[in-house]
Amino acid sequence: MEKLISETMQIARERFMAFGFKETQIEQLLESGKRDLEKEISKLSQLIGEDELNFQEINQSLHAIKGLLYNMGNMDAGDIMVDLRNNIENKESISKIKTLIGV
Repeated sequence: MEKLISETMQIARERFMAFGFKETQIEQLLESGKRDLEKEISKLSQLIGEDELNFQEINQSLHAIKGLLYNMGNMDAGDIMVDLRNNIENKESISKIKTLIGV
């Protein structure tokens, strides 16, 4: 989880700077984005740790994470979330999710 979040924060910082945001604005955006990512990744971690997987809830969580990643400029990680959502009921996808978020 930490690798994904730190990578996303770096990308977002560069993106926000390129847009011309002031440093205080950037810090606020980064704090908010990091908090939202941590919350949603934690939720996803709980969902995939359950004995009986609820694929609809996992799909919704992946969708939320995808949106956060895209908003912060981490297009590659967002694209991975799209691929995982498209193959959510595949055991290999669950394994990839666990690896990606460090579960």
